[in-house]
Amino acid sequence: MGWGWTALAAAAMAYVAVKLMEVLWWRPRRLEQHFARQGIRGPRYRFFVGCVREMVALMVAASAKPMPRPYRSHNVLPRVLAFYHHWKKIYGSTFLIWFGPTPRLAVADPDLIREILLSRADHFDRYESHPMVRQLEGEGLVSLRGDKWAHRRKVLTPAFHMENLKLLLPFVGRTVVDVVDKWHDMAAAASGEVEIDVSEWFQVVTEDAITRTAFGRSYEDGKAVFKLQTQLMAFASEAFRKVFIPGYRFLPTKKNTTSWKLDKEIRKNLATLIGRRQEAADDEKLSGCAKDLLGLLINAGSNGGKSCSPCTPSGRSSPGRRCSKSAGRVTSPPASSSPSSRHSG
Repeated sequence: MGWGWTALAAAAMAYVAVKLMEVLWWRPRRLEQHFARQGIRGPRYRFFVGCVREMVALMVAASAKPMPRPYRSHNVLPRVLAFYHHWKKIYGSTFLIWFGPTPRLAVADPDLIREILLSRADHFDRYESHPMVRQLEGEGLVSLRGDKWAHRRKVLTPAFHMENLKLLLPFVGRTVVDVVDKWHDMAAAASGEVEIDVSEWFQVVTEDAITRTAFGRSYEDGKAVFKLQTQLMAFASEAFRKVFIPGYRFLPTKKNTTSWKLDKEIRKNLATLIGRRQEAADDEKLSGCAKDLLGLLINAGSNGGKSCSPCTPSGRSSPGRRCSKSAGRVTSPPASSSPSSRHSG
């Protein structure tokens, strides 16, 4: 009997070893040869890690030194995607790269991109993102497929109509003016000249525009969620640059524990925010105001209805509305908001 169990265990181990070799070596090698026969090559696949080490090394080297002059050049590709810029020069506009044992085909030819995204879109499925990235993205347009994707896109499309975007411009403009005013104050305090790292300020403007579009009149609550998401994004970005090890994200490491706490806090804040918006749903009947993503999704999940955000960037409501500055929202026929497409996977 003992020999039987030993043989069974040996057979199971041999099976697992063969499957691992298939996933980590034989299949990647076959794919490399398959694309090579079509004239598509790329950096050589390395067992288990693919070409992640080279990617990280190229990115670190590019960010370790300042961009070359002229500083006003818009050619940021060598710094932002150093590995892509480097390998494109070697292998051409179409080449194969490896995130561990997972292949990715980099395509830069406009005609080929058009064929993939439009002409033959049904033949190309969305890739499965890293679990940490998927936790950040949630069930949004990036990850949904089929009927769910079509329904979600239909629900969110009104937020990006040109007329609706025009209604958001005053809010974005107010943010830009505030930033410029702060720069003037900084220059005045430094006797007329000061060095400013504009990248951080541009991020503030971008975050503000996204939060306005996503959360509308629930802007202040949305900013709190956005800040938590920014912290979670740092973990997702780090995980994306590493080889995916199945099950590792469930281990109670320091980073995983922090990530779980952030995710829990984000869910809690979103649940509270959505509850507030649903309580005020009966008041949301104004037209002529910007539609936000949170309001559109809430309405789609209930009986519909139209929601809007405040129509003035100053915080004062137009006639017929009452504004509560402490709550940061309109209380009469209020405006709509949108969930920053944040849910966890």
